[in-house]
Amino acid sequence: MNIILIAVIGLFFASMLAIGFAASKKQKTAEDFFVGGRSFGLLTSTATQIATGFGGGIMLAQVGIGYRWGFSALIYSSVAIPIGIFILAKFFARWLRGQEFYTTTDWMCFQYGESKTLRTLTSIVVALYAVAAWVAQPVAAGKILNIVTGLPVEAGIVIAALVVVIYTLSGGIMAVAYTDVAQLGLMIVAVVVLLPLVISEAGGLGEVFSSVPSENLTLNGVGNDVLLAWFLALLPAQIVKQTYHQRIYGAKTEGIAVQGLYNMAIASILIGFWAALLGMSIYSINPNLADQEQAMIWVVQHVLHGGVSIVVIAAIIAAIVSSADSALHSASSCLTRDIYQMVIKPGASDKEIMAVSKICIAIVGIAGVVIGIAAPNVLQALLLGYSMTAAGLFFPLILGHYWKGATRLGAIAGIAGGVLSTLVFKLVGTPFDYMPAVFWGLLASMVATIAMSKLGVTTDVAPE
Repeated sequence: MNIILIAVIGLFFASMLAIGFAASKKQKTAEDFFVGGRSFGLLTSTATQIATGFGGGIMLAQVGIGYRWGFSALIYSSVAIPIGIFILAKFFARWLRGQEFYTTTDWMCFQYGESKTLRTLTSIVVALYAVAAWVAQPVAAGKILNIVTGLPVEAGIVIAALVVVIYTLSGGIMAVAYTDVAQLGLMIVAVVVLLPLVISEAGGLGEVFSSVPSENLTLNGVGNDVLLAWFLALLPAQIVKQTYHQRIYGAKTEGIAVQGLYNMAIASILIGFWAALLGMSIYSINPNLADQEQAMIWVVQHVLHGGVSIVVIAAIIAAIVSSADSALHSASSCLTRDIYQMVIKPGASDKEIMAVSKICIAIVGIAGVVIGIAAPNVLQALLLGYSMTAAGLFFPLILGHYWKGATRLGAIAGIAGGVLSTLVFKLVGTPFDYMPAVFWGLLASMVATIAMSKLGVTTDVAPE
């Protein structure tokens, strides 16, 4: 069984490399690398948005939330995330697709005027989530490969990361998007097949609901303070996530950009129910797992059999890889577009940009592996990245879009204040236990943006 499974996983990885190599043949310019030549149709746009959002965070972290806290998983995936995506689709996607942006930092600098300080600071904060998401995915893959094949977790992290680095480096966002279409197909198979099998093994939904703690049948079983932290970190982060923005820029039309996000929001609502019910069903079968993030792996290993388990394991790895490549591409885009092309060498040629992008992918890839081996917790990595990105970027971007009085100085202060406040309160604790660190980061960012803008430094000041 292990030999067959290893062969299937190897075939999957080889297929992803082949798709990446094929995509590299279509990649001729920097625009192709960053936003796919702005040519994605509805299927590709939808698939790459959904696959980007559904990775180790769904298969390990959110099923783990369902296992430990039941329907609280709905607040995470079926409420906070889709509301944020809906707002992005409704109020910003059409306008964003109408611009010639490549990154979220381009959006920021369009509003406040080109500035080395603002561009560098924004790109660093954008990269915080991208790097956190990149770190989380190979960790998730390493945990799964360890359980199902016996490979050390560290070896699994390295193998998964190496495959993703190679095909992302080869084909840029085209390789990412095209592999996402294939990976999403596998994920749909797993979602459709897995839940009814596990519910049946648990004795039906009635048995599941009677077996879990009563608070897990409510939305606040995890506690109101944790729910608030999730909501404040996740909802605004969806609006400012570069992985979503780059797929908006890559859509063939404004309508496709909007509809792809709406499809993503609907899928997120459904997957939240799936994760909650699956997690609770696993709990009713085995309530004694020491690590909640092992719930999905345990049920595949002990409940599923034969070809079903092989397909589901391949789908889980597909989900993880689909988020990993998006995060890796996003992080490298910050370094290549925002730092190298716009700050260090504004006149760089396409050939130079492409060369630097590949170097950046390799550097970020290696850094993610090192961090992941040192701190292998998927949920914590994702939440920290979400929190700092949301706190640093939400108010500077949104106020700059709607308020003519917002200035570059205000944006810089808002970004710095949001990130630093979140980190400080995360480390030392918050004044009120029920208010999470991200709340204080968002508050600090809003106050700093408004206060410094009121000082009278306007966006028409000459660029630095």
